[in-house]
Amino acid sequence: TLFRSICQTCHSADGNGINGSAPPLNKSDWAIGDKSRLIKVILYGLSGPITIGTKVYKAPEISGEMPGLASNSNFSDEDIAQVANYIRNSWSNKGDKISQETVSEIRKKYKGRQKPFNEAELK
Repeated sequence: TLFRSICQTCHSADGNGINGSAPPLNKSDWAIGDKSRLIKVILYGLSGPITIGTKVYKAPEISGEMPGLASNSNFSDEDIAQVANYIRNSWSNKGDKISQETVSEIRKKYKGRQKPFNEAELK
């Protein structure tokens, strides 16, 4: 439900992204790779360009910035974990489970962060 209401608008129902909005999550190392990286992006957002596989996504192909959910009190750490796990295990993706505790740790570590991450910060 969270994916459909928040993420699907830009990343599409099939996870393959929407040209002019967002890159794919399906078959993306950003989705199934480092757990903490995906959580940081969901919580605090991401400013492009972004490389997925060998392809660089940049404006106008993507909007340039994905907003994060950390400042929205409607979303609990459990909600963030659930949407991350949905992304990590949908379409062609197969990733390890992310726990609510892992989300809580990352949220505490970056408490007060106001700007989105960029690719260089997350490598």
